[in-house]
Amino acid sequence: MSSQVNEPLEIWINEDLLLPGVRPAPLLMHLSPPDTRPELLFWNGLRDKLPDIVKIHRFTNLADAGKIVVTPHFISSYYSLKKEREFYRFKRQVLGSQRTLVTFSNCLEFQPSQGEIFFAASTYNDKKEKSIPTPQWSYDLGEKVNISKPSIPTVGFVGNIEYPSRLNSLILRYIKFSDSMVNWMAGNLFVNRNLNLGRRRLIARLVRKKIINEVRKAKNLQTSLIERKRDFFTLPVEERNRQRAEYIKNIEDNAYILVIRGDDNGCYQLWEVMSAGRIPVFIDTNRSLPELRGMKWEDFCVIVPFSEVHRIGDYIQAFHDQLSDEDFAEVCRKSRAAFDQLLPHNFVVRILEIIAKSTN
Repeated sequence: MSSQVNEPLEIWINEDLLLPGVRPAPLLMHLSPPDTRPELLFWNGLRDKLPDIVKIHRFTNLADAGKIVVTPHFISSYYSLKKEREFYRFKRQVLGSQRTLVTFSNCLEFQPSQGEIFFAASTYNDKKEKSIPTPQWSYDLGEKVNISKPSIPTVGFVGNIEYPSRLNSLILRYIKFSDSMVNWMAGNLFVNRNLNLGRRRLIARLVRKKIINEVRKAKNLQTSLIERKRDFFTLPVEERNRQRAEYIKNIEDNAYILVIRGDDNGCYQLWEVMSAGRIPVFIDTNRSLPELRGMKWEDFCVIVPFSEVHRIGDYIQAFHDQLSDEDFAEVCRKSRAAFDQLLPHNFVVRILEIIAKSTN
């Protein structure tokens, strides 16, 4: 991956859309104070790099902006602060002026507009997909103590399974969803981009319950599966800390970790598992992942199509059996190496290449 940029990319941001105290979008990270939490220190590499590769102009009047306008924050930040109307109003103005709008959506499901460069962690292998796959940067767990190849594949998972909702529970009481229907919903771009969050949680519940049930059936696996029933972020701080510690220990203690889509076609766990140097068991729901340079996802991931999840034990066993002790250690190293390759200060070069190519 090239790390050289010929000259800084000139971008414009609307000061009225800046949210005080909220993490900015990747291209603006150097406008915020350095991170001090150990699991977030990776952002500082990007902060150090950005002044040499982007030049930021501020404006309040769109007529003063250049051709590339960047949304200052992840789009989810505007939703969480109930400022999405302001964002969409401005988006219409920018695109109506024939300027290019660059937006980062993280993992939420959104359909990009014509003229918008949309970087997203939730994407699909679909010819109608216009979002550009990016990592979902969450936390760097730090490469964990080396784990030896177990004689029996050890498989871990900690996560929400129920996605409780009164309406969804009512739907499940009266409607029987076939496996083929769940498979279709799980990986369909049109369905997911046109359902609200509540309905997508029904998909998450059906998908995750199916996978966990199939893993429990696999007799050749040693499993450590911890099912959650409440939204993690609504819990009291003390309970969140306890559950977070339990989640990290589950990753430390197991060689293989299930990575399953939630209420969108993404999963932050993939990146945390890679950061820890563990082997993701990636349940593929027609997801598009960022391109890796010099390696393939199959080099360190067990990739199981959701339609084949009833054979998940076979997939993991076949992957496990082909590895010597040394091969197993190398696969774990590759998992961490792929995470390092996709860290923001490395991936930003790819972001700039895409923007430059789209605007030339």
